[in-house]
Amino acid sequence: MNCFKKWLRVACTCTAVISTIPTVSATPVIGIGSMYDVLTTGTQSIAKRIYNSGDSTAFVRVEILQIHPGKINEAKETPQKEVSGNTLEKDRLIVTPLRMIIPPSGFQSVRILWPGDRSVERYFRVRFTPVMPELNDGFGLDPHSAGEYRKTTLKAGLNVLTGYGTIVVIQPDNPVFNTVVDNADPGKVTVSNAGNATISLDNVRSCKSAVSDCGEITREFIFPGKSKSVVKKSGYKTNFTLIEGNTKRALTY
Repeated sequence: MNCFKKWLRVACTCTAVISTIPTVSATPVIGIGSMYDVLTTGTQSIAKRIYNSGDSTAFVRVEILQIHPGKINEAKETPQKEVSGNTLEKDRLIVTPLRMIIPPSGFQSVRILWPGDRSVERYFRVRFTPVMPELNDGFGLDPHSAGEYRKTTLKAGLNVLTGYGTIVVIQPDNPVFNTVVDNADPGKVTVSNAGNATISLDNVRSCKSAVSDCGEITREFIFPGKSKSVVKKSGYKTNFTLIEGNTKRALTY
């Protein structure tokens, strides 16, 4: 995914094809909750739950990519640098654990930690992908257990293991919030982020009155230098909560 606009809108869905057996399968099905996680100023770590709603155990591998926004059409994602020379890189996102075994209808928590420099905002993609366990792959299975899992799952007709990625935003130590809301257009409300830290619009919804008879609720993230337009429906109020760091404002247009 090379386009900056694309990664702002969509958190990655990663699919690993294991087989092409076209039958219903006993398979792990993971969920990661929010597709965006923000470490606000003063917050060094957050916990995130990874769920398995499937009917077989999920062996989940974690991958960390750093996003380099660059110019508007030149965003790049690269594997995070772990070591500089012989020294462990300080400015790196830490996710622990990097391997998870999640039972059916269960969950496991991971901790996302940033101990490094926060002079500027930084962005990472953290991918959680269920995999077929192999020997010496960090899951600690013995040959018999790994073989039985593969045999049982493939026999049931497993054809796809699907993983998901969350965008992790590390806000700077000295954030500047400068949000401009333009309500002049009768068909939309445009929110622009002229600051240096990501803002979000929470509980975005259209209601026939201020807080009742509302439609679908959505959430939007707006990165520095970007804008987002919310469509206004005739006869409805457009409501959302503007979140700037730890400050929240409920707005209605």
